[in-house]
Amino acid sequence: MSGMGPMIDATDVLRGPDPRTKQKETLGQRSRRALDRVIMTVAPVHGQRRLAARERARLEAQSSEFLRKRIKALEYSTLGHPSVAPNESTDKKWIGNRQSNDDQLQESLVEMQFRSRELYQVNPHAHGAVESRAKYIVGTGLSCRPSLPTCKHLSDDQCKEFVSTCKRAYKRWSDRGVDRRRRLSLPAMQRLAAKTYSIYGEAFFVFREAPFSGPCGLTVEEIHPMRVETPPEFFTDDNVRMGIRYDENDQIVGYYIRKANVKFRRGADSDYDFMPRFNEAGQEQMVHVFEPCLPDRSRGIPWLCAAFSFIKLIDDFHESELIGKQIEACFGVVVKRGSSNKVSPYTIHDGEGSSSSGMPFEDLYPAMVQEIGENDDIVKVDPSRPGGNFAPFIEASLRAVSAALDHPYELIAKNFFRTTYSSGRLAMLDGRLSFDIGRQPLTHQLLGPMHRRFIGSCFFHGVFDAICDMIHYAACRQDFEDHAWGGTQQGVIDPQKETGANETALETDQTTLADIHADKNGDWEDVKEQRHLERVREIHLRIEEEVLERDLRRQHGLPDRIKDEQGKGETVPAGSTATDSNATDDDEEDDYE
Repeated sequence: MSGMGPMIDATDVLRGPDPRTKQKETLGQRSRRALDRVIMTVAPVHGQRRLAARERARLEAQSSEFLRKRIKALEYSTLGHPSVAPNESTDKKWIGNRQSNDDQLQESLVEMQFRSRELYQVNPHAHGAVESRAKYIVGTGLSCRPSLPTCKHLSDDQCKEFVSTCKRAYKRWSDRGVDRRRRLSLPAMQRLAAKTYSIYGEAFFVFREAPFSGPCGLTVEEIHPMRVETPPEFFTDDNVRMGIRYDENDQIVGYYIRKANVKFRRGADSDYDFMPRFNEAGQEQMVHVFEPCLPDRSRGIPWLCAAFSFIKLIDDFHESELIGKQIEACFGVVVKRGSSNKVSPYTIHDGEGSSSSGMPFEDLYPAMVQEIGENDDIVKVDPSRPGGNFAPFIEASLRAVSAALDHPYELIAKNFFRTTYSSGRLAMLDGRLSFDIGRQPLTHQLLGPMHRRFIGSCFFHGVFDAICDMIHYAACRQDFEDHAWGGTQQGVIDPQKETGANETALETDQTTLADIHADKNGDWEDVKEQRHLERVREIHLRIEEEVLERDLRRQHGLPDRIKDEQGKGETVPAGSTATDSNATDDDEEDDYE
């Protein structure tokens, strides 16, 4: 008994549960207890060992359960943030991707771009959202407002002449096409850039010099974002990431562009062109337009990315609702066979015919009588669903999509029902701020470099030779390249209230004419000069009209019409003169004599 360990009291084990506890014993427990009695009777030593092993296993299980609960309690009581505390019901719903921002994007960029393009092509809400965003970001085109207030090499008149010449050069360049094929005007190129930026989250442009018939030879060529990729031979190069080559200081050197004339074929070799970021003269040659939403991110993500799931759910709900309505519009019946009229499933249908898929059908017509079996019955198929949950579900889903895209719900749904002036203005104010933010990457990363290249090309081709030369431009390059891009004419909800608000803001020095006209894609100096010309022309036309009326009245012997201070006319006899209210007394006496 020395190696048996501590003695176990087998009385409770052999006796079974206390009948006063009303605890029922399972069949396995009774069988095990009966076996323990037999072993204890035949071999008490082995029976004690058996009971000791069972008790040891029970204590180990209790201790392991206690430790598990203790460890779990310690996990909950850690010093981490409560938002990431373990939760068995929600932890499995988190993906837990711990890759870096660039590694995560590199794995899924192509698929995200494909999905975004597909949604733009086939989904009405996604298509409308992209179109409205491009419309409010660019509109009918962002106009360039060159500025040269002062220059030490030019006079004030020459500065004004430079600005007006630059505006005329922009118009001629836009009218003759700014792209490589000379088909797109400047506003059309801007709208295409805004759509590409919204669909793919980024846009690439290359500036080239080409034969020209306008003021300069500059062309702006847009590169499809999916053509910018890493060539296979540079997959292991740490300085090439997603088609962008970096130097040792992590500065962008250039981009690898897959040639457009090479069709994608699995296993086929593709040719790539390397386009440096700057040309030999230090000018921007290729620009990458995107706004990183996370740090250390080399490429942009599609604007629709955050709403992919919701937009597809709306598609599925639309499809299911449409199928339900189509079935509901049909008159579907099912013949329920009686017990005495059983038909073999291999019996040929005796109706009117069958469809191409083998489904039998009957030709229904007025006053039709169809004989059925004695015990047969007809059951109508009713696919209609009670309740009107379709419109509320679509509205709630579109509001979630608008929140994800930071785009006004009224513009996505094209629904201004139940929209008051205050709520509509509040929604558009929030939308305008979003549009202004979306416009900044285009103006800073695309239109700004394009303007600098345009001014340099115009100087090179002699557009400003009558004003200044290349030496002056090289000495004051920043002054000649100073400019701004106008906003879009978004209209007003209530013109009278908007005009009154602008007048009050001007009187209280809360805004300027430049800001007011810039929001309307205009230049306040141009507006003032145009209004001056219009007023002068109105005065000339009014005088010519009065002279013509006087001559015609005199030719026909009618009295002249003289207008008083209030602008009302009165007639006087022909050939007589009206009394001048400012005549002196001496003149009156001479007339009397």
